[in-house]
Amino acid sequence: MPAHDYDVIVAGGGLGGSALAKVMVDAGARVLILEQEARFKDRVRGEFLPPWGVAEARRLALEDTLQTCGCWAPYLEMGLGQARDLAATTPQALPALGFSHPEMQEALLQTAATAGAHVRREVTVIAIEPGKQPRVRFRDSGGAETLSARIVVASDGRNSAARKWAGFAVTRQTHPVLFAGVLLTGLAMPHDVAHYFFNPAMATVVGLVYEGGDRFRAYLAYPAEETERLQGEQALPRFLDYSRRTTSFPGFYDGSLRSIGPLASFTCDEDWVEHPYSNGVALIGDAAATSDPTYGQGMSLTLRDVRTLIEALLGNSDWDSAGHDYATEHQRYFSVIHSSCEWLRQLFQEQGPEADRRRAAAMPLIQEDPTRIPDHIISGPELPIDEGVRARFFGEPAQAARQVG
Repeated sequence: MPAHDYDVIVAGGGLGGSALAKVMVDAGARVLILEQEARFKDRVRGEFLPPWGVAEARRLALEDTLQTCGCWAPYLEMGLGQARDLAATTPQALPALGFSHPEMQEALLQTAATAGAHVRREVTVIAIEPGKQPRVRFRDSGGAETLSARIVVASDGRNSAARKWAGFAVTRQTHPVLFAGVLLTGLAMPHDVAHYFFNPAMATVVGLVYEGGDRFRAYLAYPAEETERLQGEQALPRFLDYSRRTTSFPGFYDGSLRSIGPLASFTCDEDWVEHPYSNGVALIGDAAATSDPTYGQGMSLTLRDVRTLIEALLGNSDWDSAGHDYATEHQRYFSVIHSSCEWLRQLFQEQGPEADRRRAAAMPLIQEDPTRIPDHIISGPELPIDEGVRARFFGEPAQAARQVG
């Protein structure tokens, strides 16, 4: 009899947890998924996977499952000339993908279950006990239970309780920005184009993603202190007004438009764990690092976490050592994405005399050559990121290159 109940216990059956379970089961591991929700509901979450995230899904053999939940977005419209052909202008040579988040969650969880993962739903995890044989305590309608594993993987989101239970230190960074989203139907926008537009004068950012079935996820990042919070159906006219005033394509918001999902706003604050593995417990996805939703990196980072952890575990029989290898690599690529997003925020969203000075130097050059904008949020963390990249973006004299992250 094995010394543990499962090889892997996953807390959270969303994108990260189900993806990891599916691939680990295919590799021969015994995996248990503990998921709180009986059925995933529509909430304002990420529903756009840029080409680098699509490439991660492909490497995990999950691309087809994701595609059944949405539609390809071959083009990206940012108001910088002709709409960008993503397959022709990214290292991955792939389009982006828009999809329904709850449909994706259900599809991936079912895929993991079909592959052989043991799935228990309507379960509340109440404690994780780190150690050489980590244990998870949980409760369902039948009462409380404790099970052990070789490794516990926490994929319990941006408000992760696993961080506290396992004793992880968390770094926090606040931003004076709120991020709103709503599911709409009837927009007059092409279905093969994703829309992403910065308006530095208003300190706002809009995004539009088609996910099939005449459904569009609309996003708006806006200053927290200057705008009444956009929340609830009564705020939809203001949401649409701000969105139209933000973009150079207000006609995208025309048509027989109506909301078919909740309108809600969330903080853009970030928090992360510097080394998301300790003593038999690994954090992935938002549990490991919550990024600013304005830049749409959460799902791509989650899939990279899944692949990185799986490769570490399958390549090393010492899973404690493998967990540390994963955490070290996670911090490298997360730092690249975080730095790139910080630069974008400084130029396109921050306000004040210093921000105005930066834009006066950089924006004329960017209008002439949009490739000055760091492309990590589209093309991923393997792109170079150093002082030369930063100086080119901000229109500053190039200094000796220094690697970031």
